[in-house]
Amino acid sequence: MGSAGSGSPDESFQERLARMEKRRAPIEAAKQPVDVLPDWKASLVKPVTLIGAVILGMIAVVFARYARFHLMGGTLAGDNPDVAMAIDLAVAFGVAAGVFAILRFEGFANKGAHLFGILVMIAMMHNMVHAAPGVFNLLFSSDWTENVVSASEPNSLYFRGDFIELAPEIEEEIEKPAKPKVRRLG
Repeated sequence: MGSAGSGSPDESFQERLARMEKRRAPIEAAKQPVDVLPDWKASLVKPVTLIGAVILGMIAVVFARYARFHLMGGTLAGDNPDVAMAIDLAVAFGVAAGVFAILRFEGFANKGAHLFGILVMIAMMHNMVHAAPGVFNLLFSSDWTENVVSASEPNSLYFRGDFIELAPEIEEEIEKPAKPKVRRLG
């Protein structure tokens, strides 16, 4: 809009805006962009890959024991428990490392999580056999499953041929309160 008597628009306001924008340009360029919401994909990927690495380590131990059972016809511990644990650890680590290479898992945290899964499964697979013997009958054999159930204790850790009980079963009976005696008249 121009002034009341002239026919041309007033350019002074637009020039002032241009000068202010030119003066503020370096300040605006130096500001860091602000992201108020975190990226949900980035915050979800890390825990999921760690859980996947642990599960992958556990599955690798089942595969290692399956292979050892069918190749050597052994029990859970074999003749020498230390050798059996070393074989399970080596085969499981090899299987998991191969799958890691295919799936492109990277980083020390993922490798540590998969090693944690391997160690947990080596120490506690017999608890799964106690919990679901039918599944292990299908995977291994009923003789193997019966051998593991009879030789191991539920809710325990297996380490170097010994079973360390985690939660001892409490078999104490709780005394029930005695019923009050009511005296009746008559």
